[in-house]
Amino acid sequence: MSIPALSPVVAALTPFRRSGAVDPAALRDQLHLLTAAGVRALLVNGTTGEFAACTDAERRAVLELCRAEWPGTLIAHIGGGPIGDVLARAGHAHDHADLLAVITPFFHAGPPRAGVEEYLRRILAGLRLPTFLYSFPRHTQTPLAPESLALLAAEFPEVVAGIKDSGKDRAISAEYKARCPQLTVLLGDDGIGARIRQLGLDGVVSGAGGPVAELPVAIAAAGDGTEADRLQRVFDRYGACRRALPLIDIAFAKAALAERLPGFPLAVRPPLIAADAEQARTIGAVVREVLA
Repeated sequence: MSIPALSPVVAALTPFRRSGAVDPAALRDQLHLLTAAGVRALLVNGTTGEFAACTDAERRAVLELCRAEWPGTLIAHIGGGPIGDVLARAGHAHDHADLLAVITPFFHAGPPRAGVEEYLRRILAGLRLPTFLYSFPRHTQTPLAPESLALLAAEFPEVVAGIKDSGKDRAISAEYKARCPQLTVLLGDDGIGARIRQLGLDGVVSGAGGPVAELPVAIAAAGDGTEADRLQRVFDRYGACRRALPLIDIAFAKAALAERLPGFPLAVRPPLIAADAEQARTIGAVVREVLA
């Protein structure tokens, strides 16, 4: 299975108007900024895109707009909820995306491993595009075991392309690659880009880092060595500000993007809370600093 060079993938934010509707113009502006920053692979309708708070109609509209405007590789996350709903999204995404992603089930915390495998098995059987399985244990409470990845990759070698690993256990990340060296292992960790080759993995997916995408792009281009380390230290200052504020990453990233795109809406959907004016000023300052 031939997979294009993906790193860094940037996860798109889904902008909302004050009315609550998706804002197509702001989404289009975001895509143009990412293209200018050198991003070549985009993940839409992922966690950063607030997929769990969006209707299926909204997710389809976001994917269609991105396909029309995005010149690079487009990864559509179709996961979440009942298997039938996931497969319905897949039927639409097959005509618009280059790759798919499917998150582990999150509506039952801590299900048995065999149940997780069966959930994903029934989805994978209905897919025809290369697909990344998506493990985000902090959100789902359902990690994808390396043994499960290996089993499903063996059963569906023409579909399972890799894994998006947003866990923080690097031993598990390494085991994914050890068990499945043919798969692409991408880490959802903005602090790891300069060390990705040392870890023997394939790249990163940046969520909150999208508003300063020039940095992860430059880190990936620099490879190993002092320049990558220097750029990573700059990027880490942005990450330190993100961790210091009492905001979820999505709200932080929307405020950061508003610094780059004046008027970009800060709105998030409940139960999330948007950045307030003082927080937005702090975020804007660190964006200016790291891009200077």
